[in-house]
Amino acid sequence: MSWVSILPALIVTGALLFLPGLLLGFLLRLRGMRLLALAPALSVSLVAVAAIAAPFVGIRWSILPVLVLTAVASLAAFFWSKHVGVPARPRTHVSARQLVAIIVSIAVPAALIAFVLVRSMHDPEFFSQRYDNFFHLNAVQYVLDTGNASPLWLGSMTSPAGVPFYPSGWHALVSIVVALSGASVPLATNAMIIVVAAVVWPIGAVFLVRELLGRNQIMTVIAGALAAAFPAFPFLLLHYGVLYPLFLGLAVAPAAIVVAWWLLRPGRVSRRQDWALLLVLVVPGLGVAHPGALMAVVALTVPFVLARLLHQMRAPGRPRVIAIGLLVAYAAVGVVLLQVVRPPGSQIYWPIINTVPDSIGEVVAASVYGYPSSLGITALMIIGAYSVIRRGTYARWSVLAMAVISAVLYIIVSASPYETLRFWFTAPWYNNPPRIAAFWAIGVLPLAALGGIVLVTWLLRQRLLAPVRRFSERLPIVLIAVVVIALVGVTQNAAIRQAAADIEFTYELRPGGPILSPDELDLMEDLDELVPEDAVIAGDPWTGASFAYGVSGRRVLMPHLLMDLTDDAEAINTKLNTDGDSPQVCDALEDTGVAYVLDFSADGDFQENDGDYSGLDDLESSPYVELVEQRGDAKLYKIVSCGLGS
Repeated sequence: MSWVSILPALIVTGALLFLPGLLLGFLLRLRGMRLLALAPALSVSLVAVAAIAAPFVGIRWSILPVLVLTAVASLAAFFWSKHVGVPARPRTHVSARQLVAIIVSIAVPAALIAFVLVRSMHDPEFFSQRYDNFFHLNAVQYVLDTGNASPLWLGSMTSPAGVPFYPSGWHALVSIVVALSGASVPLATNAMIIVVAAVVWPIGAVFLVRELLGRNQIMTVIAGALAAAFPAFPFLLLHYGVLYPLFLGLAVAPAAIVVAWWLLRPGRVSRRQDWALLLVLVVPGLGVAHPGALMAVVALTVPFVLARLLHQMRAPGRPRVIAIGLLVAYAAVGVVLLQVVRPPGSQIYWPIINTVPDSIGEVVAASVYGYPSSLGITALMIIGAYSVIRRGTYARWSVLAMAVISAVLYIIVSASPYETLRFWFTAPWYNNPPRIAAFWAIGVLPLAALGGIVLVTWLLRQRLLAPVRRFSERLPIVLIAVVVIALVGVTQNAAIRQAAADIEFTYELRPGGPILSPDELDLMEDLDELVPEDAVIAGDPWTGASFAYGVSGRRVLMPHLLMDLTDDAEAINTKLNTDGDSPQVCDALEDTGVAYVLDFSADGDFQENDGDYSGLDDLESSPYVELVEQRGDAKLYKIVSCGLGS
């Protein structure tokens, strides 16, 4: 399929991620880059809260609850700004140089990231054939079928008894894109991936650096180039897992970090109540996108909290008492949050993958989770750290502290032999190294950007480059171009090529893997014409048959590999081929609505079959089914036992 076909979905995705937040942010007196960067975080929060609220008021999930909540929130924001909020300072004029720098800083990483993704995906209708994507694709279809995108409901797809909470922000957003654009679930998913990775993330990364370290035009373009320089984010989560909910949450995390920075800066801060409100507004989106993203923001903003408390402690009298109270409250909230967010012990099973020296080496070499080293990033981080130690300001020390925290957490999760240490510090991320590797990139990006501006400034002061400095003063666009070209050349290296190859592998269609063959996907895409709308399809999920729900819209017995099996499902999975007319199997077929079976090969690279699906083997010789359609080795059978053949 041509990539032109994804344009409507891209437009709808962009509108959904930006327009609600732009309206709300504008009424909260945000302007310029602040408004643009905070819009996605606010939009995700509006969608998250709407998804939770809609079932309680009896509204099916669609764009309607989002529009209603956006209208209500915007009205409240108008009254807040008029009666509670502090008037914003007059807008400063943005020079042409600054505008060019901002545009370049967003356009360059957007183009680089989009190029990697489009090339790796091959086709807008293809999808990542990974363990977690069984759930994510099917969950979007489940939201569309049930009209419920609440995180309190979504887990019921795989656990009829109910899962207390499953982060549903991603699925709520993609389902709206499907409904408004008419795209398939896989195509809408790819549109969301591209917009979040190539637009939302670069804007957030540039915003983070500009707010922490200043709005120098060279600093701005350095931040933009670095947004596309780390394979750990946004690329790692698009082939490992795949972890789309965490990917979404981390993409909007920089905006939340900046709001915390505004709120917690020592000294007099104008509009502090506005920043407190903004922080409250972005937290629901982070939590419903993925609690791990919220905890990443908590971890990376610890330096801001400590600096604020130390500042208060130095003040005599009431401020010191307030500081002590805040410290106790912060610690208490942190412990409670850890208990709430930390997964059950049965889900915290990921082992260490390195020795401590190896993990330290990965951090220093900017090669976390085994990517090839990126010496350019290493050099910038070292220069940045040296500049902080030599001439540190509060902002610079905060940047270094963020990098150190993210590095220490990665070393603990990937190499610490002490499970108690991992339990307390990295369990919110399932003790899973790739999850922390992803936000390590967010933690170190500002430090690398600082190293970049220090290096450029030093080079321009050298006598040998005096002509370049004088020329750049007359034509600053030339210096911007030189810096961007140099950084792109240094950072678009083997690590990025490896990340692209990893993503490409998960999307690849070929006989033998990673899960599906071209014939199997072709058959799945036609199931809506071959299977009645009310019929349910059985199939061994480990062969990729479970993708049929998200691809075709036809329900499957096993929408995920990991789910609570009913007695009916077990009877079908284990006895259909040899005992297909027994009372037990007939009752199971009637109770579940199963009337068809997908028979795919198990020749792919994904062969971790965990479960008994022997009742779905050797169907060609079973008297209880008949062949309906065959594409290569991929077969669709209709069950003819128990009166289903009539």
